[in-house]
Amino acid sequence: MDIEIFSDYDALSERLADEILSYMSDPSGKLICLPAGDTPRRAYQILSAALSRRKGSPLPCTLIGLDEWVGMDKDTPGSCQYVMHEWLYKPASIRDEQIVEFNARNPDLTGECKKMDRFIAEHGPIDLAVLGIGINGHLGLNEPGTSFRQTSHVVDLTETTKRTAQKYFPEKVALEKGITLGLKHFLEAGRLILIASGKQKAKVIKRIIREDVSEQIPATIAKIHRNSTLLIDQDAASEL
Repeated sequence: MDIEIFSDYDALSERLADEILSYMSDPSGKLICLPAGDTPRRAYQILSAALSRRKGSPLPCTLIGLDEWVGMDKDTPGSCQYVMHEWLYKPASIRDEQIVEFNARNPDLTGECKKMDRFIAEHGPIDLAVLGIGINGHLGLNEPGTSFRQTSHVVDLTETTKRTAQKYFPEKVALEKGITLGLKHFLEAGRLILIASGKQKAKVIKRIIREDVSEQIPATIAKIHRNSTLLIDQDAASEL
């Protein structure tokens, strides 16, 4: 795992936007997984501005949705899909046919997991997976204790995730379960980028870097991935 530490959040965002753009623009048509969350927001603004200046045919990439809160969709303010559509897909003019997402309202969530696994098996592996690191070291909604062999699955959310996720919603919501791509998908990705910013992430960044690879800290999979990079700003690196 390579580690890149940036002077501030804007510098991290510029670096991330550049790499995402290179994959999105690749004429071979890359399969890309991107996260919702606060950390990538500025990168999406930079990326959308760059894409708006482009002329010519639409981008050849496919965007696969990382996760969603069970019972929500892109029309639910604050949901993962809402964030991605409002912060990136709409501003960057990503077409609906380029986006593959979970239907977290489907009563058959097991079927939704099989659908996503089948899509990745047929069109993957994922070429670029960008993942934000949770306070507890989770990736997507893969909570501590998730097997590294896990594919798409339904998750019982930890109290930490339930609490920290409230910031995305206009009012308090009941969060109990999520649906997410699995750690196996990320390990098999051609390129893995983990991102974190802010002092609130400093403790978990210290653990990821200094502790052994463990399913109790899902983000440590980056240490056994063949092509991974951790992008953090000085605040997130403040306890190293």
